Amino acid sequence: MKSRYSKRKRFILFFIGLIFAGFGVAFSTRPGLGTSPISSLPYVTTFIIPWTLGMATVCLNILFLLMQLAILRSRFHWSRLGQLLTLFGFGFFIDLGMWISSFYIPESYLLRLVEELFGCAMLATGIAFQLLADISFMPGDGFVRTVSEEYGFPFGTTKVCFDVSIVVAAILVSLCWFQEISGIREGTLLAAVLVGFIIRMLQQPLRFVRRQLVKA
Repeated sequence: MKSRYSKRKRFILFFIGLIFAGFGVAFSTRPGLGTSPISSLPYVTTFIIPWTLGMATVCLNILFLLMQLAILRSRFHWSRLGQLLTLFGFGFFIDLGMWISSFYIPESYLLRLVEELFGCAMLATGIAFQLLADISFMPGDGFVRTVSEEYGFPFGTTKVCFDVSIVVAAILVSLCWFQEISGIREGTLLAAVLVGFIIRMLQQPLRFVRRQLVKA
């Protein structure tokens, strides 16, 4: 962002976005109808290894950061390590959201679907806030940007291919371990379609938020 925007306000907005995104993943996962594409592989691994969804998300994204290092090598700027702070915060808020949402798990499919949609809306809002703050990004998104810039692929196309590959990997792990597809359901498809759509829908309303970021 240009210098006329307050860094303090951007950090606050980014932190709020991180909370929303972490809680969004939790609330879209808790109903048991699947989870967002980027969280699908960590989610499946929680059925195999006794760790939390936040911990699994952190471990997978550290791999994406190492992949950035492998691609860029000597051109890897150490400021990219700031992605780790974003990642650890994201993992913490996922687990906090999972803990909070554990106190009420609806039995009705309709209510579970409502919670799924609510989680997608929270995730989209969190991502929109983070994009607006322009402070840092998740290692997964950093990997997509790196591949896009290094090999000249359109960012949108690279992002779609990346998300699809994560879901495919989750399905393969599930099939190999359980001989059936676990953790990938209609909620995964809903998140894949709705999160991007909601982010685009928020662009106009968030112009008001952007104006609040201007230095006083």
